[in-house]
Amino acid sequence: MRRQNGLLVALVAAVTVAAVVLGGTIAYRQVPHSANVADAAPLPASITPTTTPSKSTPKPPSVTPTLKPSTPPTSTPPAPTSGPTLTGPTKITLAVSKLPTGRQPQIPYLSGRQVSSGAGGQVDIPGKDDILQVARVNSSVLALTTNGNGSQVLRLDANGVASVANVNHLEAKSDQSGAAYAALGGDGPVEGGTIYADTGTSLTALKLTTRWNFKVLSYVGDKVYFESSNVLGSGATWSTYVWSPGESRPTLVKSLASMTKMAANGQIAATALLINDTGSCSAVTAVDTGLRSWKTCDYYLNDFSPSGATVFGVPSGDDSYCSSAEAALDAKTGKLLREWKGCLQSITPEDDEHLLMVATASGEGDNAKTAIIRCAVSTGDCELATPVGSGRLLLSS
Repeated sequence: MRRQNGLLVALVAAVTVAAVVLGGTIAYRQVPHSANVADAAPLPASITPTTTPSKSTPKPPSVTPTLKPSTPPTSTPPAPTSGPTLTGPTKITLAVSKLPTGRQPQIPYLSGRQVSSGAGGQVDIPGKDDILQVARVNSSVLALTTNGNGSQVLRLDANGVASVANVNHLEAKSDQSGAAYAALGGDGPVEGGTIYADTGTSLTALKLTTRWNFKVLSYVGDKVYFESSNVLGSGATWSTYVWSPGESRPTLVKSLASMTKMAANGQIAATALLINDTGSCSAVTAVDTGLRSWKTCDYYLNDFSPSGATVFGVPSGDDSYCSSAEAALDAKTGKLLREWKGCLQSITPEDDEHLLMVATASGEGDNAKTAIIRCAVSTGDCELATPVGSGRLLLSS
């Protein structure tokens, strides 16, 4: 099983090119719960939303820091707020083409090569490169693209288009105030890399000359969390670091040895305890102490609702271009709240109640017909947020 989850996944045509850039999806196991199975019901009736792309990327300041360890505080963070009151069946099989129509996504999304929704107008991504991720950052749009020569982040604002090469992943804040990403040391196997904090109009950079495989995991508050390994190939040991943009060096986070995602409150994180060719085990972990609230091996935990009350995951062992299901679990107890079954990609919380997913209605690969759907955690009910069609769909990072 590949190390990194597929929060968002390119089309089959892009998957081969981007295999080094984005990993496969992996999973989570919890105490079994009894559940009824039903088709998705409609949500109650529910709203709708050209930026020109900087001529040059500002040259970031470079420093050559050493990595410093931290001593975790001894206090235990408050538990996440209580989850929603539930009605309806726990497990739901999606019939995408039969869902009623609701409002369009209220977070940025890509349709074809056009970014819509969120706080901003429609923006077209130039070129023909495959688009792996998109995000709005203040008045700018970021797009992670790839081709046979590698990957890059395109930075589009009112001044034009600029780019940062050799980027493998993008993490944006949900309030559109910033994004962070890592650029590898070079086109080939080169030790070191650069961590960027991007406000849409300016870049702050941290250049590192040691360690390998840099990847940004979360951007929470004023802190960028990223991982790296001690060696390039097999036998690598992975560590998590935190960096505040403007500081000259990052700090080792001993309490989060293998983080996959941090909640927006900065108090809890999903961590991977075990990953192999047949599955994985995950935990919800306190950021400041490293204490695990609960452990599971049925689903790979990979995101949180904005409040941190709900944690989301995909089934253990999933390793294709789409996930076979998406689960919502109580972040405090690990109880399964809801599971939607289908061929699902690019899964992103819209708010504390709703989850947005790109779901396949029919076909597969280049012939697939898909739609962005919105599902409610409290009821399990779902609706179409975009029409079913054959165009490329992708939700914001």
